[in-house]
Amino acid sequence: MKKGVIVLFILLILGACSQNDSSVKNIPTDRTIGVVGCSNTFQSVYGYRWAGGNQLWYVHRDNMHDYDSGAVMQWVNDRDFWEVFDKYLSQNSKTSKVWWQLCIPQDQSHVTAEEATKVIEELRKRIANVQIYVSPLSDFPDYPCEITGIEGVERAKSLAKELDEMHDDVFMGPILGPLYAKEIGEEDHCHPNEEGMGKLGKQLKDFFDETPEEDAGDNT
Repeated sequence: MKKGVIVLFILLILGACSQNDSSVKNIPTDRTIGVVGCSNTFQSVYGYRWAGGNQLWYVHRDNMHDYDSGAVMQWVNDRDFWEVFDKYLSQNSKTSKVWWQLCIPQDQSHVTAEEATKVIEELRKRIANVQIYVSPLSDFPDYPCEITGIEGVERAKSLAKELDEMHDDVFMGPILGPLYAKEIGEEDHCHPNEEGMGKLGKQLKDFFDETPEEDAGDNT
């Protein structure tokens, strides 16, 4: 009896592993636009999937937190974020562009364009002739985000313009939002809820996509 239970347990584990492998195989690996940013960025890209976008890297719901706390200075100083980036890049060998959302906490609003350029240099090392699209975090008209404050969002806006003017391979990306109270979570007034993710995702798709829809309605 015990032997039978053990065999059944092993079969269940193997079945689960096989199912996970299938889901990995179903993740598109032909995307052409990479992503740099923070938790809001990945939430926006997840909403982009709902809108049927098929150019930006595919974000699975299990990986929604891969870029948590990915502020500009964290990308400058923390190699862990680049390890995650490199994993996605290795899965999407056709990547030729990058969307970088500038997430800046209130206490880092002093970040300079020279410091941020280190991120651009890292992208150039990884992707030949890369084109980089920079965007600020969205505005929060009803409640300022408790992490960025007004200062962080405003600095992201001015920094995006500075980087665009300084570098020939950097361009202004989509201006997302604004996110109103009904479109954000109440915990810190920073992160979009499902309604907010859908809004940001559609805005991303309108900016980046020129190809037929794919993945619409897929919630994996």
